[in-house]
Amino acid sequence: MKHALVTGAASGLGAAISRELTMAGIKVYGYDIEWGQDVCRPGNLPEKLDILVNCAGVNRINWLADVTEEEWDRVMDTNVKGMFLMTQACLPQLQASSGTVLNIVSNAAHMPMRCSAAYNASKGAALILTKQLARELAPHITVFSVSPNKLSGTGMSDDIDQQVVKTRGWSLAEAQKYQLAGLLTGEETPTGQCAEFIGHLLSNKQRHKYLTGCDIPYGA
Repeated sequence: MKHALVTGAASGLGAAISRELTMAGIKVYGYDIEWGQDVCRPGNLPEKLDILVNCAGVNRINWLADVTEEEWDRVMDTNVKGMFLMTQACLPQLQASSGTVLNIVSNAAHMPMRCSAAYNASKGAALILTKQLARELAPHITVFSVSPNKLSGTGMSDDIDQQVVKTRGWSLAEAQKYQLAGLLTGEETPTGQCAEFIGHLLSNKQRHKYLTGCDIPYGA
C-alpha cells in the first residue's frame, strides 16, 4: 500500500484530495493547523511515505498601503516556508520510496490578483520553488505542481469574497460578479473535479513521472 501525506487536509481542496487518494487505495495522513499541526513546524511524520501533497495555504486581501507585516509573514510562512520545510522534513521517506511531491500553487502565480501582494508573491515563490526542487531531487523524487483557478465551495474562496467586500466596499453579489467575470467558463472550478484530476495523476507514478518540473494550470 502507498502512503501519502496531505497538508491543509481539514477542508477544501486538501480534504477533497485526501478523499480521492483514499478511494484509490492509498493510506492518507492528514496534516492541518486545525488539528494542531503547523507546516512551519513539521513533526509526527509517517515512517513510510510515497506522496507528499503541499496544499496548505492562506490568503489576506488588502490594498498595498494597508498590508501589515504580520499579514505578509503569515501568508509567506504558510504558503512558501511551510512548503519548503515539509518537503525537507519528508525527504528521507521520499528518497527511500523514490516518491512524489505535488505542490498546490495557484493561478495567481501566473496572473496576479489585485489587493493580494502577499498571496501573489507567495505563489510566485512556490512556483519557482517547485521547479528548483524538481531539478535538485530528480531523478529519484518527482516534483510538480498544479495551479487551480478560483475553486468553488472552499473556505478560502468564501473568505476571499468576504475580504473583497470589505476592501472594495462592494456588496457580496458585486464581489462574486467581479470574481466570475475573469473566468472563461463563467463559473468557479468545482473543487471535487480538480481533486479527481489530481487523484488520477497521483494514483499511478507513470501518470505523473514525466511531469517533473511542470506546473499544470487547472480551471479557466
